[in-house]
Amino acid sequence: MDPLTRQRGPAASLVLALLALAGAATVLATGPLAAPPEALIAALFGEGPPEAELALALRGPRLLAAMTCGAALAGAGAGFQILFRNPLASPDLLGVTSGAGFGAALALLLGAGVFLTQSAAFAGGLHAGALAVACAALTRSGDGRLALILCGIVVGALATAGLGVVVIAAEPYSQLPSITWWLLGSFTRATGAEAVLALAPVALGAAILLALGFRLDVLSLGDEQARSLGLRATPLRLLALAAAALMTSAAVAVAGVVGWIGLLAPHAARRVVGERAGALIPASMAVGALFALLIDRLSTAFGPVEIPVGLLSAAVGAPAFLILFVVTSRRA
Repeated sequence: MDPLTRQRGPAASLVLALLALAGAATVLATGPLAAPPEALIAALFGEGPPEAELALALRGPRLLAAMTCGAALAGAGAGFQILFRNPLASPDLLGVTSGAGFGAALALLLGAGVFLTQSAAFAGGLHAGALAVACAALTRSGDGRLALILCGIVVGALATAGLGVVVIAAEPYSQLPSITWWLLGSFTRATGAEAVLALAPVALGAAILLALGFRLDVLSLGDEQARSLGLRATPLRLLALAAAALMTSAAVAVAGVVGWIGLLAPHAARRVVGERAGALIPASMAVGALFALLIDRLSTAFGPVEIPVGLLSAAVGAPAFLILFVVTSRRA
């Protein structure tokens, strides 16, 4: 990474975070129940006009859920890409999202509440990621990156099969509609309590990844380099994996399966702040939050019927990633 990119990394991350906050203020200040920014700020302290307080009460939880989930998926995706030295690594390709989705869907089938659903999603995502890593280690392949992707696809397929079993077992009139809508991804049903509850695991996972900081950069160079500097590669990798899985599971438990954010946002942020984990992870979280706001706003922009954000994230994210990949490759 060039010295200019190294120097502008923290400042660029701050600018991206401010853009995400500005995007949130724009969403609240436009559309239904619109309120001017100064009224919204006053409403945060309980001194705003009734329309601003109503906008925060009705649209605030969904806005907070979208930003939290987008930041969580993007931060986890950046952690995976750094950790496994693989630009294609993401919660989707490594099976963590599918595993978390299976765990959460099973909890919903059993009638669990929000806390147990998030716990089940965390357990499913963690076990899926650990299984993918373990299978890749057993192959002893010369190209560990390819083995990891293939094992992640296999684990994701197994988790998807489990999801199919849950869908078949669900009661068709009471359980199945909610599980199906949740699997397509949506911020519609997110309550204030769920959004706030998701903040804790996301903040914890992000804090762990940021605390690891340069250790992740060293791990990206290989285990031998890490050991030469006195770092224990395996425990650090497992800790980072658990943190990324925790962030992913919290997002899946609140919004369902929303793909592409964890893959696209780190690539976009990397163009601005470079490869260092200390700058890339917060920048990716800011880009992910902004992208989630965009697709959530688009989901309600095509008429009275809301489009699931999981479908929109793929429809918008896939072409955007292709364009970003082509531009990057041609410049390289």
